[in-house]
Amino acid sequence: MTNTQSSARRSQEPERAQQTRMIRLGGSGSTVEVLAGPAETRGMVSIYRWRMSPSSRGPAPHFHTTFSETFIVEEGEIDYFDGQTWRTLRRGDTAHAPMGGVHALRKERAEPATLLMALSPGVPREEYFAQLATINERELSRLHEDHDNHFVDAHER
Repeated sequence: MTNTQSSARRSQEPERAQQTRMIRLGGSGSTVEVLAGPAETRGMVSIYRWRMSPSSRGPAPHFHTTFSETFIVEEGEIDYFDGQTWRTLRRGDTAHAPMGGVHALRKERAEPATLLMALSPGVPREEYFAQLATINERELSRLHEDHDNHFVDAHER
């Protein structure tokens, strides 16, 4: 690598760090970090880091019609529902929910957990995460519908 390439790469790094967006999910202390949106990956994937606070619970069983989700546990333990059974995911474990596949996450342990979430094809979820923190209960169904979250009934949390 030449010095010019090295300098160019270093000068771009602070700019990239400034583009990273952290979204606070209400007062619980949980956050979602936008690592790569669809604009950065030509629509192939969106990547987010969800830092779940000790009180964070996770979404009930649901599915998406326009994208799949892959979850990778970086820290802590999460329970993952694949539409049939719950299983515990630990650091390094991965789970994949195909497009249309019912899935859920729950965290019942008192410690925090961190997940990487990869959505494919890439969909912008920043507005969804930001609105989750502030939306009133009356508007919640509309928000879910607008962002391709379809919750299913009759599944044990």
